[in-house]
Amino acid sequence: MAPKLLDRYIFRQLLDYFIMGVVVFTLVAFFSDTLLKFIRDVQKYGIPFSTLITMVGLQLPRSIALVMPASVFLAVLLVFNQLNNQFEIIALRMNGISLWRIMVPALALGLLCSGMAYWLNDYVVPWCNQKTEQMKRVAISESALPANGSSFTYTTFDEKHNLTQMIYVSNYQGHHLEDTTILDLSKPKAMQIYQARSGELNAYDGWSLENVNHYTIVRGQSAAADEQKFSSGHLGSLRLGDLIKNPNQDEKRAELERERASGTWISSEQQTFGQMLQAIQKRESNQERVARGNYLQLWAKLTWPLSCLVIILSAVPLSITPPRQGSNRGFVYAIVVLFLFYMLHNTFQNIGKSSHFDFIASMPLPAYLTLLAWMPVTIMAIIGCVLIQRKTKVL
Repeated sequence: MAPKLLDRYIFRQLLDYFIMGVVVFTLVAFFSDTLLKFIRDVQKYGIPFSTLITMVGLQLPRSIALVMPASVFLAVLLVFNQLNNQFEIIALRMNGISLWRIMVPALALGLLCSGMAYWLNDYVVPWCNQKTEQMKRVAISESALPANGSSFTYTTFDEKHNLTQMIYVSNYQGHHLEDTTILDLSKPKAMQIYQARSGELNAYDGWSLENVNHYTIVRGQSAAADEQKFSSGHLGSLRLGDLIKNPNQDEKRAELERERASGTWISSEQQTFGQMLQAIQKRESNQERVARGNYLQLWAKLTWPLSCLVIILSAVPLSITPPRQGSNRGFVYAIVVLFLFYMLHNTFQNIGKSSHFDFIASMPLPAYLTLLAWMPVTIMAIIGCVLIQRKTKVL
């Protein structure tokens, strides 16, 4: 088989399995995370279904970029394992074709996917995130509660997933509320209950309630577990603030506007690699603080797409098992290597975000975080080259 014909033959098979992997992994990742998040937004804010579908579609490029390394890995693993089981790899090796030459179609696919993942991650995803945020703000400001008209419940939780607030609306029509009950557990050792006969909801102005009764139960400071203090009162009106704002939203918004105006605003979700790098350099020149996560997110825009190419170096040799071994145990090892890659990526990201794991104290922080960001790709490249070298001696 001529080399060019061989390349086309392998590449077509790789492309078929790659597309299958992208579809399967994207659906799994999408329906387990992104879609559920938007469904919660519909429940909270009553976003129209047509707007929801558009917002969901805008998040597809992000999901595709995330699953690309796993999709490439799966495609290479399946194709080369199939070639090995049909003794085509042995036939090619007996004709003097090296393993590196056989890998050319796989490396070409990895290079193509790396470029595509970079383009999606650095240009398409930030644009989609900006459009999604704009659509969400418009939809929330124009929408009311969900259209069933009764028994609406809204809950909020803290970072430890403890309930902090629950709002129950018995009946409503558009933005008009009737018989609203609020349970507030945000204060330590205290439970506050508000009951209002009527009110209005605006997504940005917040909850404005009228004719409100207020009850407070406070646990005592003594050792007696059942000691509690109860108080009640009547409020003419009550304004709870915006559900989609943080307590210090006005200050944060003003700070964000100042950062945007000065060019020091950093967002990996809505900026390209070049824009992030420029903002970080400007912060450093102004001697302003740069979060550790910003450095890691900056280099992740390069290392994640590059992993599409690097991970192939391990997939090919592990998918090829000499016939005399009579098993496909390399296929299992390859799956382990895939999980190892994701584990390394998450581990080094977490190490970089914590100051407790600064192992090289003499190294400047930006250089240290850059080293951590590139470590998973470097380790996987070394493992892949070692496996290829060993497999070349066996075949």
